[in-house]
Amino acid sequence: MPGTELHTAVLDNRADAADICAACPHPWHEHDPIGVRYCTATTASVLPRGCICR
Repeated sequence: MPGTELHTAVLDNRADAADICAACPHPWHEHDPIGVRYCTATTASVLPRGCICR
């Protein structure tokens, strides 16, 4: 997913873009397309919801 608009949107707000997602405890590179959309929306909207993997 690197290079997508959703990927960039989440990573722009992070100090260390290669590590853990800003919205869930998983490494960013392990996100599938649904996880990318979910975590991007969670981060952008500052929503207090858990990981989509649960």
